[in-house]
Amino acid sequence: MLLGVTAALAGCGDGASEAQPSPSTSATSSSAPAPTPERPDPRAAVVDLINTFHLAVDADKAGRACTLLTSQLQGVYARNPGASSCEEGIHQLHDELGSTKLSSLLFAPSDVEFMKHGKQAVISHELIAKRNGTDPDETNSYNLERERGGWKISYIG
Repeated sequence: MLLGVTAALAGCGDGASEAQPSPSTSATSSSAPAPTPERPDPRAAVVDLINTFHLAVDADKAGRACTLLTSQLQGVYARNPGASSCEEGIHQLHDELGSTKLSSLLFAPSDVEFMKHGKQAVISHELIAKRNGTDPDETNSYNLERERGGWKISYIG
């Protein structure tokens, strides 16, 4: 699992030169409340969770990263050679990545596909590779599951 992440990122830049969407501008003052509150995009919540996981790995905040994973995926990281816990597995991933940052991978809400009546979400390696200019065969997919009202990453590979 660790090598796939590293290989996928080898072709990625740091994301700094990528165009980021600018905040919406309108004639309405930003301090004025919207007439009706917008419902958050559920696809954006999935992307936010993956980005939060990547930032936690980049910062070597293994405890935080592990809380974003299902217990099954925590067990996978705990089984990395030399690791006895999810946290140790995430530390190893962080060390293996070196100066490469997971947070340089770009995702968009439109990349998210919901399955099983909204209980699972997937971002395919093909869409991630296309968005990031990486080889699909060396890029991971992300699967997430609904757990206690939120999302947890259940598979990366």
